[in-house]
Amino acid sequence: MQTWLEEDVIEQMCIAKILRDSQTISGKRLAMIIVDNSVEYMLKAYGDTVLVPLKKVKKSEWENMKGSFKQVLDCVATMATKFTEDPDDVFHYHDKLRNPLYHEAAPLSVEPKKIDEYLCKAKVIMNDLFSVNLSSKEWDNRIKKTLVGLGGKAKPRLVEFLKTDDGLAKIQTEVKLKDTDAILLMIYGFGLTTGRAPSDIEELGRCLNYSGHPIKHNLLIVKISQLRSATKINKGELTLTAKQRDKIKTRYIVPA
Repeated sequence: MQTWLEEDVIEQMCIAKILRDSQTISGKRLAMIIVDNSVEYMLKAYGDTVLVPLKKVKKSEWENMKGSFKQVLDCVATMATKFTEDPDDVFHYHDKLRNPLYHEAAPLSVEPKKIDEYLCKAKVIMNDLFSVNLSSKEWDNRIKKTLVGLGGKAKPRLVEFLKTDDGLAKIQTEVKLKDTDAILLMIYGFGLTTGRAPSDIEELGRCLNYSGHPIKHNLLIVKISQLRSATKINKGELTLTAKQRDKIKTRYIVPA
């Protein structure tokens, strides 16, 4: 995936979703403007990286179009190999919803439903033009990363889980973890990544090694016993209690 697509399009959509979910009227206004900006960015990027290089449109003609959202939209919708959204419908969001928010000094409000609809269209356009279609889980993870970035100097507590080559899992994070936290997070992430619980303590230990947090086997046995006594790990299996799963979600930014 191109860096600009990740940083200038997907990140904008994530910010729009965050603002849409905020409790502020101005946040919802900005969300609509940001979604529209991501759509315009994609349309122009498609012209710059595909239409002009492939000589489907002359560079001089394309540059003249760039001042008009409508002309850019119609050109891309006509010339693109795939464009499934109705251009008139997309233009309605730009002209009737986004433009008044951006250009008029009026106390306008935005229905969250309309932001959701435009976000959906933006995602379809991204898939049509650049063959990028993220799953709900991938969107959730990117939104969490964006929230961390928006936090400025606040210490990030983002924890991700990756599948290893041998079908197990590992933790990826900049957070300094204590042994008990690493064990609990590894059990949590193992289930999300593989769809099952670790088969035994040895397998869990391998995952901790992969994560750069090795714990000696005998010590790991003791720690797990202590966590079971504290009702954080279920008896008889390497899974977390419901209460502990909820606690992890409040302490760390993790996939759900």
